[in-house]
Amino acid sequence: PYGCEFCTVTGFFGDSIRFRTNESVVDELLRLKARASRERGKIAVFFIDDNLAINTKRTKSLLRDIIEARAQVPWIAQISANLLRDEELVDLIAESGGKWVFIGMESIDPANMADVNKNFSKPGEYGAVLERLAQRHIYAITSFIFGMDNDTTGVAERTLREIESWPPGLPVFGQLTPFPSTPLYDRLEKAGRLARPKHWMDFAPFVMAHTPLKMTITEARTEVDRAWSSSYSPERNAGVLDSLRHVPLQHRITHLVSRLFFRGIYFPQMGKWAWFKLIAQNRRPIFKLTTEAVSAYRRARKGKTRGTVTTSTAR
Repeated sequence: PYGCEFCTVTGFFGDSIRFRTNESVVDELLRLKARASRERGKIAVFFIDDNLAINTKRTKSLLRDIIEARAQVPWIAQISANLLRDEELVDLIAESGGKWVFIGMESIDPANMADVNKNFSKPGEYGAVLERLAQRHIYAITSFIFGMDNDTTGVAERTLREIESWPPGLPVFGQLTPFPSTPLYDRLEKAGRLARPKHWMDFAPFVMAHTPLKMTITEARTEVDRAWSSSYSPERNAGVLDSLRHVPLQHRITHLVSRLFFRGIYFPQMGKWAWFKLIAQNRRPIFKLTTEAVSAYRRARKGKTRGTVTTSTAR
């Protein structure tokens, strides 16, 4: 609905927004929750709206109804950074079961944001937005795009330095991709910058479809590789866990497991050997959390034993 230059939503589906009723959503959540309880299973819900909070008033109403009906389940949604300035909204997200929020941050450069018609999101506010979520133990999945017209070599390093100054999240990185029916595709086609005009017919992950303005295609790919390698290295994973030592153990375990899986978005982790190697490389934080979890379990067991009252029917 915002009209970002690279976004396919408006071109594919039109510019009108259709909402389900609160009652319909709450009823579905209650049914899913009941089934999980009945089958002794676990459940998490992904609201697939392109921007769950686009109508903030409606979203707050929905979240309040979820809370009132006790329909809370762990959920994930996409919400733009500008809407997460709202403290009340973030409170309701947490109370209604929100655990993960995907944020399309795209770039730390305001000029890039303006170029793709997304200057409603302010890079200078990203740190505060992530702090707001972290205070409520909501995990942020932050998406960044390289290969924009203002990007130069070193964009990965600049972005990583900024990310490291924020509360830890789960960053993902990709190249700017011109899809058909988007203003971006039309602009690059007119400029003769499309390197693979029908790229969607020959899908190749992390292979650019156009020539960046201030980098080569190879340089842009190198920047993406650098960002992924650094963000999910064993050293970075250990550092992130150390910075979260004040956070409850359950959240730290969830964060580490998420980081190990997110690494697999870019680096193949399909075989047993790949996972064995990954676990070995990250043995320090894994061992630390495992030791802490065992100690917590033993303390809990000891506390239960002390609180047990014994009796006998014999005389």
